[in-house]
Amino acid sequence: MLESTIGSYFLSIGLDVLRWCLTTGLTYSPSFITSITLGFLGLLWYHLFWKPFDRFRDLTEIGFDDVNRPTRNDFKTDTTRRQVINGLMRRRKIGALPPAYPNGWFTIFESNTLAKGNVKEVNLLGLNLVAWRGNSGQCYVADAYCPHLGANLGVGGKVIGECIRCPFHGWSYKGCNGALVNIPYSQTIPDFAKIKIWKTLEGNGFVYLWYHAEGDEPSWYPKIYPEIQSGSWKYRGRSELLVSCHIQEIPENGADTSHFNIVHDEAVLCGGKPEYSWFGWDFIKHKWDGQWRVSDVEGEGHVAIMKLRHEMSLLGKIPLFVVNVNVKQVGPSTVSLEFETAFGKGVLFHMVTPLEPMVQRVTHQFYTSNALIHPYAKIMLLAEAIMIERDVKIWNRKTFMKTPLLIKNDRSVKQFRKWYAQFYSDNSPQCFFTKNENSLEF
Repeated sequence: MLESTIGSYFLSIGLDVLRWCLTTGLTYSPSFITSITLGFLGLLWYHLFWKPFDRFRDLTEIGFDDVNRPTRNDFKTDTTRRQVINGLMRRRKIGALPPAYPNGWFTIFESNTLAKGNVKEVNLLGLNLVAWRGNSGQCYVADAYCPHLGANLGVGGKVIGECIRCPFHGWSYKGCNGALVNIPYSQTIPDFAKIKIWKTLEGNGFVYLWYHAEGDEPSWYPKIYPEIQSGSWKYRGRSELLVSCHIQEIPENGADTSHFNIVHDEAVLCGGKPEYSWFGWDFIKHKWDGQWRVSDVEGEGHVAIMKLRHEMSLLGKIPLFVVNVNVKQVGPSTVSLEFETAFGKGVLFHMVTPLEPMVQRVTHQFYTSNALIHPYAKIMLLAEAIMIERDVKIWNRKTFMKTPLLIKNDRSVKQFRKWYAQFYSDNSPQCFFTKNENSLEF
């Protein structure tokens, strides 16, 4: 709930200051009190006007409300909650899923999480990968296992120039093409020895990886925003959450415009679980209106767009503010929400990355012009995180309907599924089920 989030935030600051006061053993003179007050105000200024927003939620925190419900006293520990949630996931009827991983560009991590000269283990899309940033600043991504004896290059590997060195026997591979260039204890280097280097693209604060089950080269690329690359737009923060569903369920939510005024009508101040909010905000409502369609621009068959109008009203009659957002989905996993308000311009990225066939990592990053003040930007990012948490409790417990019962008002869902099918191909990895369709196997 938003009330508890804000309360915990300021309480933690106050407790930190109080704890420091008690441990210093200093007398509370007027000058001391003044110093503490100024320090507290400085800390508050830092959090409100400088520190980027950062929020993470995993499967124990959202989407399984019957486990996390405040009145439940039998699930007190995190370990117990995880056990119960794992049980619910095992017993859930999955449905006849599409292929596990569509073809396209996927964000595999955020650029600022890999410094120059560092190595990172990456596991997603059914792949075990290693990423490293060479001394030039260039990022490389390759298959994780050394072809010599199978050591994981992402666990203990070392960057040498633009190469990565295996932690087991010191074999070194070039970042540009994966070729083996050095064996410390041998003068002979096999010409055929190499690791697979994956095609990547870096921009918008992310590292993108091209995945295609047929091995095809990219036929399109993500949009890179020059305002972000040049630094003229400021980074406002991020949020991340884990979701238990198939990747297609999440972008399909955008085409399902009918759900907006059901799931997202209650005031954002009620938090991600409005039913548990201790303060009623029924006099404030959100109203949504959007039209989803496939782009009609030549060469943009992989793009879908939506014009979304969001209004927050008082007593259902008095509009408090209106925001118009241009939503663009590029490929199977990347969505950008572009907006322009009286406070400034910006873009919110909504990225979905399959960690497993039924576990998705959803990442938001927010960039705006300098004209939009930082506290307002953080509020917008928090509101987006709260709104999507309301979707998560649906996604985590629903089954995939291969042939859903649709009415005329749901035609955009049918259009979406036809459009999204282009990202699957003959060799896209399938999900197979046991006889009772309750457990997932590959």
